[in-house]
Amino acid sequence: MITQPYPDGIDCVWIASDRNGHLGAFITAGVGPIPAEALKSVYIPVEDIEGQLCLLPIIAQAELLVSVKRPDDFIDLAERGVFVYDWTDINRTARDALRVYEPVAVPTRPIMTNSLPDDLSALAKVLELADVVFSTKTAVDIRALVSCAEAG
Repeated sequence: MITQPYPDGIDCVWIASDRNGHLGAFITAGVGPIPAEALKSVYIPVEDIEGQLCLLPIIAQAELLVSVKRPDDFIDLAERGVFVYDWTDINRTARDALRVYEPVAVPTRPIMTNSLPDDLSALAKVLELADVVFSTKTAVDIRALVSCAEAG
């Protein structure tokens, strides 16, 4: 099985499910860690995941948890029932870095992984974060949970 290289400098999205079967989208800012499993060739390339998610129908309203200049991507994903996380360390000094994905938008009606198209569902289920519940709106330290690929 071929593993894609880390997409250095590309602000892409990887997905995972939580213990309740809800879907989370994690935006890397081009440098955030990506679970090694998400880079395997049997799944959708990480560069294409956000586009696939945006093809899903709007099923919810988005609750924005942060104030940013352009929240469009966060809102678009949350309106499709996805919990949205961002690697916000891109805006911090190394000393102030949190080294976690922070929640930035949540849906009023979460989508379940079993209602996703097969390719997205398979990837989300293989990346099940059994100790995480997205609806708690807490940060996710992905490095503490799974083996990850890193930028650089």
